[in-house]
Amino acid sequence: MNDHYDIILIGSGMGALTVASLMAQLRDKRALVLEKHDRAGGYTHDFKRGRYHFDTGLHYLGKMREGSITRRMIDLITRGKVEWVPMPDPFDKFIYPDLRFDVYADPKRTIAGLCDLFPDESRAIRRYFKDAKKAGAGLAMEMNRRNGWWVMRGIAALVRSLLRQPIGLTTGAYLDTHFKDPRLKALLASQWGDYGLPPGLSPFGLHGMIVNFYSQGGFYPSGGSGKIAESVRETVESKGGRFLLRREVTGIIIRNGRAVGVRARKAGAGNKGEEEEYLAPEIISNAGTLETYLKLVPLDFPIPFRSDLERFALKHPPTTNLTLFLGFSRDPSQLGLNGANLWIYDGFDHDAIFAEGLAWLESGQPRHACVSFHSLKDPDAQAHSAEILNFTTDYTFFSRWRHQPWNRRDAEYKKLKERISEALIAFVDGFFPGFSDMVEYRELATPLTNEHFTGHHRGAAYGLCSVSERFSSGNIAWTHPKTPLPGLYLTGADAGGLGVTGAMMGGFMCLGYLRDGLRMPNIFRAASRYR
Repeated sequence: MNDHYDIILIGSGMGALTVASLMAQLRDKRALVLEKHDRAGGYTHDFKRGRYHFDTGLHYLGKMREGSITRRMIDLITRGKVEWVPMPDPFDKFIYPDLRFDVYADPKRTIAGLCDLFPDESRAIRRYFKDAKKAGAGLAMEMNRRNGWWVMRGIAALVRSLLRQPIGLTTGAYLDTHFKDPRLKALLASQWGDYGLPPGLSPFGLHGMIVNFYSQGGFYPSGGSGKIAESVRETVESKGGRFLLRREVTGIIIRNGRAVGVRARKAGAGNKGEEEEYLAPEIISNAGTLETYLKLVPLDFPIPFRSDLERFALKHPPTTNLTLFLGFSRDPSQLGLNGANLWIYDGFDHDAIFAEGLAWLESGQPRHACVSFHSLKDPDAQAHSAEILNFTTDYTFFSRWRHQPWNRRDAEYKKLKERISEALIAFVDGFFPGFSDMVEYRELATPLTNEHFTGHHRGAAYGLCSVSERFSSGNIAWTHPKTPLPGLYLTGADAGGLGVTGAMMGGFMCLGYLRDGLRMPNIFRAASRYR
């Protein structure tokens, strides 16, 4: 159990994969990756049920055209072993009871379409896309200013001062100030599920990052998102490292005031499981800020902000979600579906829809769904499948079953899952008649499923809640890659940003603080060989 490793990574999400791959490739380090699940990848892992193939978290990525910076970085991490294919165009469809809008990979076409629908607000529409780009860049620079190494911090601070974008401005406040038509406001905020907060709660900079990220379309990994972890595992093992699955890290080992290893046990063994110890000079947590500081770091080690972080989590619980995995008996394109993501809402007030998370679970009447079609995006798909996601979900509604074992919860829980599944399918069928007739397999993942497999606090889908308070100056230390415990570092979405590329950025920031780590110039230089 005590084989020598240079670094230990807790979890195998994109942040951990980034650090493990680049430290192995560019620094010849032996990495031990400990993953609670039986599949590596965190929210980039995939799985199969018979002939059906499903993705759990990666449904599309932007900025992935050949030669783009994002593409080169991901190609570096995966050594170019993952093929990325463009999504069908339009790639996103916004669907309301009396209004539908298609989003294209050509931003000019998308903007023109909005101006045609709302000619009286065309000037404000064009300004919006410019403002969203600046606001997104402003928030990205703020995160770099706080968490990057000193050169990055200096550059980011300069750019941030030039952009002059207020962090505290919400998406809803911006839309209310610049637009009149509630339908237009709703359309512009339709992708809020990509970051998990409605307009009234989300920083406009966060919204702007998503708008800009998908301004030129979406891409999808051929063969499924599991190809990412698969390629990194090959890299790590080629350097003497190891991926150890079904290992739940239970705590950080501290000696002489420094993190020197972790304790772990076989996942699912509970308190009766025999603990194992793994040692290394540097420990990198991809478990998330809350899990790391409130559970893994011993409570007798002083973390100055631990109580503030705990209060924040109580005040702003992380967004969680439901995912309904569907297998179809025939091709969904027969219903006129081209593989675009469907963002479906029963009204134009996103804040009201989000606030009714608990109410709809009780009534059985969902008010929104996002549908992602794996088989219509993946040229390697052998059977037709899709996922219905719902982000207006309340963790507390499911918490009574928290202590029952996964896949062996009681009959009442199983009945509830059936009711929710039927409601989500019926909701989509109401907009696309015939949808329900195609479904021949279904499996629902609840917030408890997320919590079981990832260990994330309350089944978090996007890590620490990204309300404006998270980014205030007094809370910088919460998500800094270098923790108050020497030898322990953070990577992933909390350290870098939401989603796959945000978690990757968290990995880059973490690399800058490791002993014998990597600065961004090293990473850019290494990525330059990929075109």
